[in-house]
Amino acid sequence: MKVLYIGQFSEGTTSKMRAKTIEKILKPNVFQVIDTHVPFFKSNKLFRSFGFRYKIGPLIAVINKFVIKELKASYFDLIWIDKGVFLTAKTTKLLRKRADKLVHFTPDMAFYGNQSRLFNQSVPYFDYVITTKSKELQLYERIIPKEKILLTTQGFDKQIHKPYHTFEQKDNAIVFIGLAEPSRLKIAEQIINQNLTLKLVGKGWEAFVEKHKGNENLKFIGDAVYSSEYSKLISSSKFGLGLLSKNFPELHTTRTFEIPACGTALLTERNAETRLFYKDDEVVFYENQEDLIEKIFYFIKNQAELKNVIASGRNTVLNGNYDYESIIKELLNLILK
Repeated sequence: MKVLYIGQFSEGTTSKMRAKTIEKILKPNVFQVIDTHVPFFKSNKLFRSFGFRYKIGPLIAVINKFVIKELKASYFDLIWIDKGVFLTAKTTKLLRKRADKLVHFTPDMAFYGNQSRLFNQSVPYFDYVITTKSKELQLYERIIPKEKILLTTQGFDKQIHKPYHTFEQKDNAIVFIGLAEPSRLKIAEQIINQNLTLKLVGKGWEAFVEKHKGNENLKFIGDAVYSSEYSKLISSSKFGLGLLSKNFPELHTTRTFEIPACGTALLTERNAETRLFYKDDEVVFYENQEDLIEKIFYFIKNQAELKNVIASGRNTVLNGNYDYESIIKELLNLILK
């Protein structure tokens, strides 16, 4: 079997986790990776920024030229494209001719913040498109037959997302790793104003950090943490915020599974998807900001109950087939049948 993976292959990316998992499951005779981060980071910074935002310009030409040049085999049993927002329909059509099965996967919204006209034009060439966003199913169905659309969940990596601390070694801080958004700024403000410690990582928090400079309740760690350092940070605290974006209608995120997998209590809003994944004694559901703060204080005072929640949540993700290997194995069984 010959398999080609096209996507970001930088350390710490979930796309690299998926690539390594595909290779582990299929054990193909040939497994080629075309790392789209290579031409991306070699590009002029201005072109990179412009191309990333608008999906036009020299960056697009550079990435597509790189992909075509790097094709090693004349034909593949499977070509898996991860987050193919920069690939043109011309490139995708060529890949279609070089594969028995051509698949696209994205854990992101495809028709909101990450919208790409290039991807929209390429969709008809795929045998399957895989999404984690139930809210976008109808949008996919406008341009591709329903039977070609596969819905799955986000996931976690068993080798990376795991506890690094015992319950007794954890502090009572709340960890959040993610982009700054208006709704998230309000929650972060409320947490530190209640004399609770917030460990914060992510882009776009500069003004918030400057505003609260000197506030000992805020521990800003940086723009990003990756791989085991990401998991160690989550594991170091008893609470992890699984905040969902309000810029588009997502109902769960990677944090929804990564936080419990790291042995930390997931703080999450209750919605149609999160209540399917977890029961009330497996995570800390909240209805609004005030309820969130009340729940945090309640569990700080009731540590034995919190310890049980953490253990139950971790047990659920470990036994619920939410790890990448289980997810991708099921997808490959459908794709390659």
